[in-house]
Amino acid sequence: MAVALKKIISALNEAGIKTRINETFEDIEIQGYDKYASRPESLLADHIYVTNASSMADSSLMAKYHFIVIEDRLLPERALENSPPKLIALNRDEDQAAVMTILEKLFVEQRRMGECSIKLLQACQKGYTIQQLLDLGYQLLNNPLLLVDISLCFIAHSGGNNIENEPLWEWTLSKGYVDKEYARSVMTDDSTNEKDAGEEVLVIWETGLLNHRQLVGRVLKNKRPLAYLKLLEYHHPITDCDEEILIMLCNVLAMNMEDTNAIVNASNSLSDTFLTALLNQKMYDHAAIEERERMYGLKLYKNLFAVVIRIDNRQNTNDRLYYLKRIFQNFFNRQTVIIYNGQLVILLDTITEEIQNAREMAAFVSLLEENNCTAGISKIFYHLYDFCEHYKQAYNALNLGDLLKKTSRILNYDELIIPHMILSFRGETNIRNLIHPVVKTLKDLDQKKGSNFLETLMAYINHNQDTTLTAKSLHIHYNTLKYRINRIIEITNIDFSDSETLFNIQLSVKVNDILGCL
Repeated sequence: MAVALKKIISALNEAGIKTRINETFEDIEIQGYDKYASRPESLLADHIYVTNASSMADSSLMAKYHFIVIEDRLLPERALENSPPKLIALNRDEDQAAVMTILEKLFVEQRRMGECSIKLLQACQKGYTIQQLLDLGYQLLNNPLLLVDISLCFIAHSGGNNIENEPLWEWTLSKGYVDKEYARSVMTDDSTNEKDAGEEVLVIWETGLLNHRQLVGRVLKNKRPLAYLKLLEYHHPITDCDEEILIMLCNVLAMNMEDTNAIVNASNSLSDTFLTALLNQKMYDHAAIEERERMYGLKLYKNLFAVVIRIDNRQNTNDRLYYLKRIFQNFFNRQTVIIYNGQLVILLDTITEEIQNAREMAAFVSLLEENNCTAGISKIFYHLYDFCEHYKQAYNALNLGDLLKKTSRILNYDELIIPHMILSFRGETNIRNLIHPVVKTLKDLDQKKGSNFLETLMAYINHNQDTTLTAKSLHIHYNTLKYRINRIIEITNIDFSDSETLFNIQLSVKVNDILGCL
């Protein structure tokens, strides 16, 4: 089995390598290796040869064949000027025998990978089940394997029955799902995904909560994660060769899992595509939308909400988004959860006009906190063709929450409509001009005198000018309240019978609060 030249270079990196091979040659496959025995006629173009610089009588050979040269003397640069060099130069204190050992290991591992790939192809041809594939993987890798789906629920394992001192593995095998603490640590450790910048990450090292290192292979289909295959470094260290075999096994599992779940995946994929088309406004004909709704079996209750869930302060990796998609599908018992623009978007249908009762909302908040997420919720709507417009409401609720420094895990657009309207004026005018003179006067007075006339006025308006309720809400005596109201009338000449004035005052306070956040 051939070994790529760049793999040889990588293996020799610790040996003080000074490669003179052009990058264009690094993908060349080397079919064999040997020590150079001063017989130019026996050299092969697809082999690599190990020698000392002092043994090279004809240095021009280094431009024609692949060499690993130990520089026990300086190499003649002139001999390398006329053609692209193909040699790897090592420091003078390196040993030929040690280099040969490195090459032997590389070729042995390459033969092993070739044999493993043949066995995996034969397993596919024989129609192995997922469990049989994992059993074969255990034979090939000789370390325990554990397969979980995208929501980290147990699918199958091999070689893990007799594991000791690994509570998280034991938990998964006995309970059928990954422990929540471990799931959170896996799904929030985004630094591990920087291993192959700009490329699809196929394997991830996991450490920390485990007593042994664990290499996790991603089972992908069309870049969509289906599952994770965990290889525990239990019996012996995991090598680079093991890593490549794990990737091959993941690819075989991807084909098997896609076939097994073809009907379910096709159904989910169609409804996902339909909802995405609605958000992209690729579908706008009402009759066509209703026809698709029937075609995909979306039997929805009459009350609809758009919910946008954002992952806070973390990189939105595909793995984590798909994991959370399954989590929220299970929580709401709905398949109408899609990934859109790096966030989760949920089409939630309800029997009542309330999105959830108090107990369910508390559970929703808890789930959001566990996964470090925030949800924006739209106003209620009744037709699928309004989905895009209400998605924008939920999305805007999240942005408004950031702008207004809201700390709640759930942001209802219903409660943010007026702030949204006020902020929309920022491009047209200075919104400070919207503040009513009464509010400006009382705010300035409170700041100078340390009084609280503005707070008293707002409480009085909000309680429909009921002095008893207002006094209770402010925790002050009835007579104290009457005194403050009379002083407010004296200072501002406010007319409490003018509903337009009272509305402008309430609006002005909201503007004032918004300005305090900007």
